[in-house]
Amino acid sequence: MKKSVLGLFILVSVLSGFFAKPASILNCAYAADESWKSDFEKVCGQTDNAADLSVEELKKSLEKCDALKTRIEALEPTPRKIYLKRLQMCRNLLQFMLESRGKK
Repeated sequence: MKKSVLGLFILVSVLSGFFAKPASILNCAYAADESWKSDFEKVCGQTDNAADLSVEELKKSLEKCDALKTRIEALEPTPRKIYLKRLQMCRNLLQFMLESRGKK
């Protein structure tokens, strides 16, 4: 009887999240994991006005793309594949704009 009551208590405690990490710790960890997304949005958001960026701004954006690539490579397989493809497309456009500026 005591074992079943103890087992039931443990089961209810685990299912209710009694032994889980506090929400603030989980939110901080989630925010740290997702911090690359704001950088991703800033860099890839520049593709709309890539023609207006200076050569120096294009170079900085390309450097940011390279830095983001290593952070995205640490993701799980599905989001990694999606975001790496999107990042590569943004980087290709920025690289094209930089090369076209050099030819003028």
